[in-house]
Amino acid sequence: MKKIVGLTFGIACLAAAINAHASSSAELIVRGTIKPAACNLSMTGGGIVDYGTIPSGQLLPTAFNPLLPKTAPLSINCGTTPAKFGLKFVDLQGASKVPGILNALGAGYTEAHNYGLGAVGGRRTGGFAITLKDLRSSTSTLAPIVRVGTGAWQNSDGKVAQAPSQYSWRNTTAVAPAAISQLTGTLEVRAVINRGQDLDLSRDTVLDGRATLELSYI
Repeated sequence: MKKIVGLTFGIACLAAAINAHASSSAELIVRGTIKPAACNLSMTGGGIVDYGTIPSGQLLPTAFNPLLPKTAPLSINCGTTPAKFGLKFVDLQGASKVPGILNALGAGYTEAHNYGLGAVGGRRTGGFAITLKDLRSSTSTLAPIVRVGTGAWQNSDGKVAQAPSQYSWRNTTAVAPAAISQLTGTLEVRAVINRGQDLDLSRDTVLDGRATLELSYI
């Protein structure tokens, strides 16, 4: 009986020693999640710019054929949380570009501004340019700025070059993105159809320009 009592006592002491050691420190965990503003990008009409039916007889056979500008309203809403954000534009029809076609729109355009209009039967339909216009926050007028990759921000005339160019907007003289909660503006699209002689005008030729707008936080 004494052996049993002694064994039991020894185990109790060991357990007490372990418990005393375990309670000599504790871990404090601090948790949380920092999330960017939940901004929603939208375009009225689903972002579709429709030139309707264009009679082939109106096309010049040996010169590029610029069409009248059309617009698509742009809206970005971040709720009540001001944020610095920007846009990149990715041409999904880049393989159909017609080199030099934007020269028909005048000076100031480069191949970085040239978005393809697709191809039919292996013949390239044309191209289009995008310009950011009428940018406003809920409280002020905004001016477009641009940078290439992670380079320095510069003032922009609104003509939209493709990624890696990134566009944002300022509301002061400082050339830096403004923190805003809402933005409205207009995407002006100017399309140019290829030379008539470079198209197959014996069948329907569909204008099929497509570009993705990517919103990112700065």
